[in-house]
Amino acid sequence: MKKLMIIAFMLFAKSVFAQKDTVGLHVPFINNTVVYERVFDAPSNTQNLLYSNAALWLAETHPYVLNTQLTLQDPAISRVVGRANSYIGGTYKVLWQTEYYTYNFSFTIQIDCKDNKYRIRIYNIEDVIDNTVHTPIDDMMQSLINSKSLTLGTGGVMKKADFQKCLNALNSVVQSVITDINNNITADNSF
Repeated sequence: MKKLMIIAFMLFAKSVFAQKDTVGLHVPFINNTVVYERVFDAPSNTQNLLYSNAALWLAETHPYVLNTQLTLQDPAISRVVGRANSYIGGTYKVLWQTEYYTYNFSFTIQIDCKDNKYRIRIYNIEDVIDNTVHTPIDDMMQSLINSKSLTLGTGGVMKKADFQKCLNALNSVVQSVITDINNNITADNSF
């Protein structure tokens, strides 16, 4: 009986671990949802400074982040939430021609602030095709994990290689957004 319990525990632990990075792409997928979350230390920075700079970041425009929209600003809990679109492009060769592609993502950014630290969460992520068709990244991850293709609203079909390219592009976009927030959130904008 004891051995059976140990085996059952090991299988459960393996399945829980598998949810974290089943596909080897470093995309945080827990409870069937893709959510990037990181906490950063900001020594010698007050909650008010971090909070106002987070709101300012969401209200501004950025070269690679399109249409940032501040949707919630709650000073009681020092939280700002907004929606953003960001993209990344690349090229590949087909015979003698260079082909161009762009991945466009829409997502929610939440920044929570405390004295000397802040947390960035990126969630509700969608792959946007032609500014009209929105495909939830959660659905893509689920299809990739289950080794199934996914039919898009445009009629196209995504397969494993397509998912991997899209999710690698998402990782790059998220890292760029987090880096830009980090570069601006601790700035002293007083005069």
